[in-house]
Amino acid sequence: MRFLITNDDGFDAAGLAALYQALLPLGDVMVVAPATCHSAKGHAVDTKNPIRVERRHVEPFGEIHIVHSSPADCIRIGMRHLLQSPPDVVLAGINPGANLGVDLFYSGTAAAAREAALLGVPAIALSRLLNGDLAVDWDILAKHVTRVIRRIMEPEYRLPIGHFWNINFPAMAEAEYPNEITMAPQGVEPHAVAFKVVEQGKNFEILEYSAAYRDRGRSPLCDVDHVFQERITATPVGPSLTSGPAFSMQSRVYLSNATCAD
Repeated sequence: MRFLITNDDGFDAAGLAALYQALLPLGDVMVVAPATCHSAKGHAVDTKNPIRVERRHVEPFGEIHIVHSSPADCIRIGMRHLLQSPPDVVLAGINPGANLGVDLFYSGTAAAAREAALLGVPAIALSRLLNGDLAVDWDILAKHVTRVIRRIMEPEYRLPIGHFWNINFPAMAEAEYPNEITMAPQGVEPHAVAFKVVEQGKNFEILEYSAAYRDRGRSPLCDVDHVFQERITATPVGPSLTSGPAFSMQSRVYLSNATCAD
């Protein structure tokens, strides 16, 4: 099995090293990761400027490729330039912080998995909810990730081309993780968005995001709710953003002959 991995926190993030360790028992791992953090910058790609790619020896990976661009660009460059043939699976993470519900619109981790899926390769995004009172034990988490990946790659869980798995681990002692994966739909409730003023002048304000992640809305049994209840969740994510009601509308809508009045 050949894996291509990346993240949105940068090549030197602990979560990327943990993902690498988790996959070593399963096959060969190639790392193509961003030079700097691109967290919460979504599915950005750069088609206007040259992109610097460095080849460097970095522990614990060995030789990796460091891309001075976004997670999605890492996947594009890895799959369309660096590799002679597509990998079997692309994985992004392990993100320190959950990617649940509407987070998928912002997440660079999810964007990397989505880009791989759009390019026709099975993909998985992996994240872990944070709790300030409970540090992440990356070594133990990596062992759980191995088990989860081994299971989710079985043929019965293979998704159609263009789709990817979004997997989230709860914030709890890694030794206490449940011995099951909960399949859950994506929540669509918005964050409790709020800002505070940290500096103010005559003609300007400097704002800081101040909402608490756990204050977000969540419907029962969605991915947000399950992870907050200390369950490992897996959500199949599709490529289409077309609204469901659009399919019940007329296929053509004719414009009236009325002219705009002055």
